[in-house]
Amino acid sequence: MGDDDFRKYFWAEASSRFGTVLTLTATSTIAVEHLHATDAQIGMLSAAGYLPAAVLGPLVGRAADRARRPRRFLRRCDLLAGACLALTCLVTALGTLSMRWLTCLAVLLGCVSVAAETLYFVHLQVLVPAERLTRARARLQGGEYAAALAGNGLAGIVVVAFGGALAFGVDAVTYGLSAVLLSRIRRADRPVQECARHTGRTEQPRQRPFVPGSFLRRLLPLLVLQAIASAAGTALLAPFLLRDLDVPVGLYGVAFLATGAAGMAGSWAAPRVTARGTPRQWFLTAAGVQVLAAAGLAGAGGAFPLALAVAGGCLAMSKAAGAVANVTLSTLIVADSSPESLGRVVALLRSAVTACQVGGALAAGLLAGAVGTRTALWCAALLPVLATPWLAAGLRRDRPGPRPRTAPDHAPRRTTS
Repeated sequence: MGDDDFRKYFWAEASSRFGTVLTLTATSTIAVEHLHATDAQIGMLSAAGYLPAAVLGPLVGRAADRARRPRRFLRRCDLLAGACLALTCLVTALGTLSMRWLTCLAVLLGCVSVAAETLYFVHLQVLVPAERLTRARARLQGGEYAAALAGNGLAGIVVVAFGGALAFGVDAVTYGLSAVLLSRIRRADRPVQECARHTGRTEQPRQRPFVPGSFLRRLLPLLVLQAIASAAGTALLAPFLLRDLDVPVGLYGVAFLATGAAGMAGSWAAPRVTARGTPRQWFLTAAGVQVLAAAGLAGAGGAFPLALAVAGGCLAMSKAAGAVANVTLSTLIVADSSPESLGRVVALLRSAVTACQVGGALAAGLLAGAVGTRTALWCAALLPVLATPWLAAGLRRDRPGPRPRTAPDHAPRRTTS
């Protein structure tokens, strides 16, 4: 992983991720503490960020497969996001920020995110040889979690000491830095299809990923349920920590400190543990761990230090398992997709999952308003349990069957006329 172009690609993603975490934390904190948003409004704000991926996913996937200069498109996405955040920084500093503005910002950043994340995934194959793709993906994800660790550690302090305007401003700067780093990559800015033809990666036919019987097809119900549950948990996390557990705003980011380290650990472990089993086995195992972590978070309570420790530990466990799941799932997607259709496959999965996240976020806000935040979190935590039959079926299909008996040499042979 000593390639200079990959390092620039790595730092471009890590820098923008750092700013994004600041923005997400500032948005949640400002909405709850300063704009006094209700649970339903928090759910709508969270759903607004998911909506673009649900609506635009298939179109973006097709565009990603056809993009002639992917990095130039990524730079334009960075500059657009930076401009939106700089304007939000100004509005916040002037004291005119509102829930409507935050919702519009979430939609705009969601549009940029769905395009950028799809292209980042696809274009990685141009920078890294096929045999190093899993480790490169793991390292890229590890950098994202490290940036998230730093962002979460500083977010609460920045918002309390300097206000949300600084968080939005820092995010704008990180998007600008990402655009500069992408412009300094020397490797040819070409689509993945040309790279695949040059290396001969398209010579071997690959299974269509969503035909009946394929693993990704059997995995869709689990992904759907996980998406609904994760979006519900994300939407309710800030109200749960700040209101139910009475976490001070200045310590809000502390609950996420361990998640960054856990995500880095999971990213480091993913390419190593897959050497001792199949990617699908490890993906399904990680999915089971995430269910347990969500249940533990919903049950967090008691004295403040204990509640914060339990919540942070469960978030860390979920993030580590999620890191393993992300790396192994990306390996499965690349293995089952041709280079010409990879962008569409990634975007289609993202679109389907995100459509469920929109519904999960909206339903979480409404349910929390009716039965309380903790009860709604319990419902979200238990929802993926419905996917147990698919988990069991997937693991059974991975088990090697009994060896067929070989006929003895003296067995009678069937004659054909």
